[in-house]
Amino acid sequence: MKKYLLWIAAAITLASCGDQAEKGDFKITGHLNNAPLGQVALEELTLKEIKTVDTTTLKDASGKFTFKGMVPEQGLYRIRFGNGKYILLSLDAGDMKIDGDYDNLEKITIQGSEASVELQQLLNDINDKSKQMTEEMRNVDSLRNLHTPDSLLEPKIERIKGAQKAFQQHILDFTEKTNSPANAVFALSMLGSDPSILLENKKVLDGVKKRFPKNTFVKSLTDRISEIETASKQTGGGAAGGGEEESMTAVKVGDVAPDFTLPDLTGKTVSLSSFRGKYLLVDFWASWCRPCRMENPNVVQAWQQFKDKNFAILGVSLDKQKGAWEKAIKDDGLTWSHVSDLKFWESAVVGLYGIQGIPTNFLLDPQGKIIATNLRGEGLTAKLKEVLK
Repeated sequence: MKKYLLWIAAAITLASCGDQAEKGDFKITGHLNNAPLGQVALEELTLKEIKTVDTTTLKDASGKFTFKGMVPEQGLYRIRFGNGKYILLSLDAGDMKIDGDYDNLEKITIQGSEASVELQQLLNDINDKSKQMTEEMRNVDSLRNLHTPDSLLEPKIERIKGAQKAFQQHILDFTEKTNSPANAVFALSMLGSDPSILLENKKVLDGVKKRFPKNTFVKSLTDRISEIETASKQTGGGAAGGGEEESMTAVKVGDVAPDFTLPDLTGKTVSLSSFRGKYLLVDFWASWCRPCRMENPNVVQAWQQFKDKNFAILGVSLDKQKGAWEKAIKDDGLTWSHVSDLKFWESAVVGLYGIQGIPTNFLLDPQGKIIATNLRGEGLTAKLKEVLK
């Protein structure tokens, strides 16, 4: 079962029921220039699975399509095209119209759904901020490669950290203001896989729970965070270290990481065991995963800082399309080893490690033993400083 809980990616599996929205019929009328011919699906993103609600076929260049059905309560849905691109929607009963260009889905216009308009704006904000931070991190990496003194790099790095914190606050502010429970939970998911962020902002989480008390997904989220908080108190650890999330995977800290072999971008097979003798970060991600892409600048920073200290990274992608995977690696400046069998959630390595959401990572010692999991942001840097002395 692929539970995404807080760890929801862009192609996330998530549904949310709105307290204020009543069930009823919906109709989605779309018109997208340059849309590819072939099947188009409307899918509900639920806690357990992706449910196909309706399908249609684009048979000509008109780019017009229609979906009809009944929605029990407000939820998160996506319109998915044959090549994998999609449009996320917060769907209510009523009529919705979508217009735009398939080659520029960030600029589509939506009528008849305030929640979907709000969701699209949030996604555009996330994309813009992610691109800015990635470009700033690239600039820092270029200066570091030119052996720029740390005294000159540090102010730039601090500005990037400041921008990351400002964006985090933007997400929290959005969560407090939105009238859509689906959008509130989706926004919280964009904070990434580190539950310490929510634990530190319990007021925001409590506010969502209070505003949407009948929302089953909000309840599952708050229940999970409560479990993490209880586990943290019992172990005396902090969430940033990742120990509290161990139950979300099949392998734990102290286990020897299961070996696997997957092809890299050139088709050459790479085994996990080939990295023995080095500290290794095994990073599960995907090009379509927004939280993964938001976290990538932090991983790049860690790589630049520690790559010459007996440290390696193995990126394991859950992509389906090689082109998208390869482009994300290039765009985000991920200059370490990468593998994928391009089988999405059907990859054997998902079951082998019990991966239930991404981003997820495991830090291995030179003997292949897992010494930490789900290290994010400053938590990743702090752990690497600790072990790579």
